[in-house]
Amino acid sequence: MSDLRLKRTISSALWSAYADALGFPTELASDKIVQQRLGHSTITRTEPWKRLVGGRFGATVSLPAGAYSDDTQLRLATSRAIRGNGYFDVEAFAKIELTVWQAYALGAGRGSKAAAAALCNRSNTWFSNFFANYENGGGNGAAMRIQPHVWAATNLKDKASYVPDVIRNALCTHGHMRGIAGAVIHAVSLAHTFETGKPPSPEQWPDLADDIRAIPKMIAGDNELMTFWVPTWAQRSNQSLEDAVATVAREWEDSARNVASILMSRSLQNSTAVYEEVVKAENGLSTAERGSGLKCALFANVAAWISPQAGAQESIQMVANLLDSDTDTIGTMAGALIGAAYPDASYLGPVQDDIYIRDEAERLYGISQGRNTYSFSYPDMLYWQPPRTMIDILGIKNNHFHIDGLGDVNPIGAPFLGQKGTSWQWFLLSTGQTVLSRFRADLIAKAPLRKEPALEEMDTPDLFEQAMENKSRKLAEPFSVPTRAQVEVETIASDIPIRKMSSEILPKPVESHATDISPNHSRYSQEGQESREPLSLDDLTNEAIRGFDPQTIGRHILMLAEQPNAIELSIAYSAVVVKARSARLKYKNRNG
Repeated sequence: MSDLRLKRTISSALWSAYADALGFPTELASDKIVQQRLGHSTITRTEPWKRLVGGRFGATVSLPAGAYSDDTQLRLATSRAIRGNGYFDVEAFAKIELTVWQAYALGAGRGSKAAAAALCNRSNTWFSNFFANYENGGGNGAAMRIQPHVWAATNLKDKASYVPDVIRNALCTHGHMRGIAGAVIHAVSLAHTFETGKPPSPEQWPDLADDIRAIPKMIAGDNELMTFWVPTWAQRSNQSLEDAVATVAREWEDSARNVASILMSRSLQNSTAVYEEVVKAENGLSTAERGSGLKCALFANVAAWISPQAGAQESIQMVANLLDSDTDTIGTMAGALIGAAYPDASYLGPVQDDIYIRDEAERLYGISQGRNTYSFSYPDMLYWQPPRTMIDILGIKNNHFHIDGLGDVNPIGAPFLGQKGTSWQWFLLSTGQTVLSRFRADLIAKAPLRKEPALEEMDTPDLFEQAMENKSRKLAEPFSVPTRAQVEVETIASDIPIRKMSSEILPKPVESHATDISPNHSRYSQEGQESREPLSLDDLTNEAIRGFDPQTIGRHILMLAEQPNAIELSIAYSAVVVKARSARLKYKNRNG
């Protein structure tokens, strides 16, 4: 049972990120816009594309295949804020993760951005973030990110073990009951899928209104919410919490029954047409309803319920190709359900940061089994203050690029130059996540010993191959494009404990230009089958640091000795393994 839950957790995490990436290019887009972005109007797998960031004075950036949006960004932020003992550090999530996220947000909605900006106010706490129009924020920005609370839950049958954290998470940014209820509905639906192996059926959807009605009881258990949030919210919204919850519960029941009647009376032979009919019937293509947290939770349940007949990949494609809908968010929520229900299903195309996503899923699974796992190292909240200007979140500290709150980062590729002194560039966090962050263009000139060319547009297919091509550069050059070995050594030696990272940080479909080592080594894949691809140095170190098995490490060194550049590869491999072993021993000693 435990092994099955681990598989469900990893699959749910990867599928949610994949569906986000597949729906990102088509999000709220017309046929013309999709054509401009992709060169065609239908998407069937993750692929490279270009997007304007930063508004009219921004830059057109290249996004590699598998690049995900704010949905997965905030899901990973939620995951990091869950401590190794299972405690959700909502203060760190609100005051650090959300504020810093503004520097690297991709495709973010206005409500979430406004909430994050308001949290930079030193007097605003996670439970007092009453910015302008907060009480009317009923969008899907909360529902899309709360899956980690379910993945880490120790008892999925006990909703009180995870729903209160879902509510705390949602209330940081969303003050309308539609946004909060959508998060609760999605969490309960995901827990049901983990427990039963299948998404809730249309007949069960109306009963989820009871979980909405339980929101006041869940809130009553939180002293900070009851003391400050509830009375302030009631005053600002001019209604009681119970009345607002009752209204949204009725809305859910009406919509769920309407959609269930449509599904029960239609053949699913043409699932795409049925899904489109459902979304249109609930005004999911209108500007007023398409971003609703409540409606997106419903549409995600629809897509997940259709998936046994349509297929997992086809169901996500169905969501991603319904233009003028919120494709990435509905997709990412449906992907979380589908991945949990069908852990052996495979998807088409790469997913950005898949190794890090898998790693976090394994960590949360460990928490769900009652184990103490490692925690992300946040700044001391007693002294932490968000930067007054968001563009200054990324700066230089001790001769390294540094993102406040998240630590040192390594630049990857060349920057994209915008207007008014603003640039964007891909950076690698020490956790293994990659972010496209904006910063002041003159920061490049201040970077000592930087040997990158002048600002220019990156060639996406070669974006991260430069790390392998430049592996002969010295570790002492702080702003050169890092090699794979450099990234491993610097990361594992940092204060943030990690277990493995990916050399294909923004992976490409099949081909790999990493150093080939062994054509017959078995690698864990999404399909759970063997891969006969050539093995990279990253694959060897990933395998070695999973268990530090002496025979495995010895075999690897003998394999490396047969390569043309044996000495260089062996040194890099040994450095990564030794640093990883040392970091893990230090962590175990600190934590008993």
